Amino acid sequence: MNKGSDLKADSVKISEDVIAKITEAAVNNVEGVRGLAVPKKSFLSAIFRASKDPVSIRMNCGSAEISIKIVVSDSCKVKSAAEKIQKQVKEDVQNMTGIAVTKVNVFVKDIIFEKE
Repeated sequence: MNKGSDLKADSVKISEDVIAKITEAAVNNVEGVRGLAVPKKSFLSAIFRASKDPVSIRMNCGSAEISIKIVVSDSCKVKSAAEKIQKQVKEDVQNMTGIAVTKVNVFVKDIIFEKE
């Protein structure tokens, strides 16, 4: 009896939706960031079905490349906030899932001016 051939390796699969939720939580903890950029619905976006999700994940050989679209407040130091997001997202995703994050792209899609 060959015991080795009868056993299957255990596996864990983590949904991209889970990675997106971890990413969203990390983004919301950065000062000056108002949140993720919510896509505007239009007739053309429905026809072309372009990816308008604020978080997109591209998996490649067990690692992830994450792109994030954000909205900032007018008091935000954009470069500093983007760097904090990149660091926090990478750390959180890697620590919580064990998936290596090779790149975190941050796109500032809008700014909200606070009334004084």
